Amino acid sequence: MDDRRVENAERPGEADRLDSWLEAHMEQILKDLAGLVEIDSVAQEPADRTETVANPAPFGEKCREVLDKMLSYGKRDGIETFDHEGYCGSLCVGEGTVEIGIWNHLDVVPAGEGWQYEPFKLSVKDGFLIGRGVQDNKGPAVAVYYVLRYCREQGLLKNIRVRHIFGCQEESGMGDVAHYLSHNPAPAYSFVADCGFPVCCGEKGICHITLKTKEKMEGLCSIQGGTVCNSVPNMATAELISGGEKVDIFAEGIGGHAASPENTINAIGILAKKLKEYPLSEPLEKAVTFLQKAGSGGYGEGIGIACQDEISGRLTCNAGVLFMEEKRIGLMLDIRYPVSMTTGDFLPALKEEAKKAGFEVTERSESKPYYMEKNHPFIGLLMDAWREETGLMREPFVMGGGTYARHIPKAVAFGTGMERDLTALELPAGHGSCHGADEAEALDNLKKAIRIYVKTLQKLDDYVKSHGGEMIN
Repeated sequence: MDDRRVENAERPGEADRLDSWLEAHMEQILKDLAGLVEIDSVAQEPADRTETVANPAPFGEKCREVLDKMLSYGKRDGIETFDHEGYCGSLCVGEGTVEIGIWNHLDVVPAGEGWQYEPFKLSVKDGFLIGRGVQDNKGPAVAVYYVLRYCREQGLLKNIRVRHIFGCQEESGMGDVAHYLSHNPAPAYSFVADCGFPVCCGEKGICHITLKTKEKMEGLCSIQGGTVCNSVPNMATAELISGGEKVDIFAEGIGGHAASPENTINAIGILAKKLKEYPLSEPLEKAVTFLQKAGSGGYGEGIGIACQDEISGRLTCNAGVLFMEEKRIGLMLDIRYPVSMTTGDFLPALKEEAKKAGFEVTERSESKPYYMEKNHPFIGLLMDAWREETGLMREPFVMGGGTYARHIPKAVAFGTGMERDLTALELPAGHGSCHGADEAEALDNLKKAIRIYVKTLQKLDDYVKSHGGEMIN
């Protein structure tokens, strides 16, 4: 990345006021974040949830609880609040007619195993926040909330109305954003605070594939790994009959986000390698060999689907969930493919490799890629705010992660993620990532994000004022 500094970049005079305001509110900021982190808000499937007309909970009671908690902050502070049938909530500030959307989500991935800290309790140590959601995406949601509070209290938004929208099913389908947009007009422009800085102007396509063996796997009693498709599994287990005795096999890897396989080690690939040390039937050996190939590398080379483009880089392939059903092995793959390609560029090769190993595709879902030209004026305003606040000269980028931005008209992802050095926490390898154990974030990163967002909203407000109350066409 290009880390050249912007020459003579200076923060406006009100920067000191914002810093003082943040320090005065820091205790409450941490308390509000702790209130969200302590709720195990993993979105539930229909069979596992209940809801009522009076208190709709389309994604389960815990998601309903975390939504109510976030809305309670707005009510406490006198900010206009909206409950969108339990799918999303929103808060609004500003005096203009042009609506700018800022999006977060309050659901989280399951905690998984191996935490040194309590996953659903906010821990603060050496300037770091630890707990499920501090990165993805409760910490950013609280940061955005305090951006709105500051802008409202200081009367900064005279020409735009900012709507902070927070959903409850981002990690497992994004039915929340689909519901919101089917019942409400989309903002004129939006940014999603669920990514890294600077601007993410595009996201790879996401294809989820479920494979199952056609034959029953004799001699294999059980096999399991991973909890959700979009996380690299850090543990996997199997029980095998070998030499007339049951053998328990355990594999440990390094977890992380499916979109970023670097610095992760998939436990499913390790488990498959261990299984091959035992005598296996021909069908089972073929299946296990496929598991090893699919669970190694992270870029699809072993199963013949590696590809890339100049805009967005390499395809990634994560073997996310391994399971057994009626003695048949099942595997769920999370594939992130380049923005200039389609599933037709890799799916036939995947099916052919799977067929050779005795697998067939039983389920498939897809979220197509999106891309906004990096020289778009909206992106330019966001980039200017980021560059002025940080002094850096990086460029907009494309990523493999999937955010709400791919479903929202005129939207990009913008922060809050920044580089963080977790050395002081002395965590095991692989810990501290957004989908891994001991998820951690630097408190200074959230403070800096707040400063960037305040500057961004001021620039958008000034733009609308200077263009006669109109936003970018």
